[in-house]
Amino acid sequence: MKVSVIGASGRIGSSVSFLLAKEPDIKDLIMISREKSLNKLKGLQMDIYDALAGLRSDANIEVHSDKDLSVVDGSDIVIITAGVPRKENMSRLDLAKINAEIVGRYAREIAKICDTKLFIITNPVDVMTYKAFIESNYDRNMVFGLGTHLDSLRFKVAIAKFFGVHIDDVRTRIIGEHGDTMVPLLSATGIGGIPIQMMPNFEKFPYKEVIDDVKNKGSEIIKLNGGSEFGPASAVINIVNCIIHDEKRLLTLSAYLDGEIDGIRDVCIGVPVKVGRNGIEEVVPIKLENDELEAFRHSVKVVKEYCELVKNI
Repeated sequence: MKVSVIGASGRIGSSVSFLLAKEPDIKDLIMISREKSLNKLKGLQMDIYDALAGLRSDANIEVHSDKDLSVVDGSDIVIITAGVPRKENMSRLDLAKINAEIVGRYAREIAKICDTKLFIITNPVDVMTYKAFIESNYDRNMVFGLGTHLDSLRFKVAIAKFFGVHIDDVRTRIIGEHGDTMVPLLSATGIGGIPIQMMPNFEKFPYKEVIDDVKNKGSEIIKLNGGSEFGPASAVINIVNCIIHDEKRLLTLSAYLDGEIDGIRDVCIGVPVKVGRNGIEEVVPIKLENDELEAFRHSVKVVKEYCELVKNI
């Protein structure tokens, strides 16, 4: 497969690029950055080649400026991580406006060059996924974002630690916005096939504290380390592999809704989807508990307002 990464010189983009280069089924990796970051990208290319030699692995890695995106032609997936990170005192709306211009431009240019899958990492990810979808005019299965996949993994880790079980035994997910209005689905959470509410000591599970920690994890990492990279990058590779190997896994990604859940339409938001060779092969029309549905509707309302604001940027 051929995969292109736009914004490859950034914190997440560089980690994603390294992990992609290690994948045996990815033979062509195209790393793209702005002209001013090209030397950094060339250094990263050299470093990755050295790492691959040590791993006895091989891949064709190319480095290009975003002035000519024709290099993405033939890509099975184009991953967009480009954009500005949220800075102190910057509102989410300010961030959305700036990054919508960046993501929208890339989506339009890529759509003129080839048919491919657009995988959006840039934040606010639900809004950027929507912007990429409407600007590319691709079929909706071809445009998706990281959504609440990483949030779901963080929730899964917290549950495994509290109950002292292997992480693979935990099944859970968070839907809605990748942000403050995310919605954990306790109704869909279990350990080894046992509903979490039936587990010993469930009444002591610090649910509110855990969810607050999941919501604030990214901000805490930024404060301590300047930003997260390994967690998001690993989550990205997890999804790319689902596509490469046509795994048909149910993951919680930002996808365009067209009435599948509660009749909600014209928004991209974190929902359970089946992921395979064709990208988003199905939005799973799940049923929610009343409180979960109410929270999800609120999350949709918040994201939709931002989507409307960036439509014409």
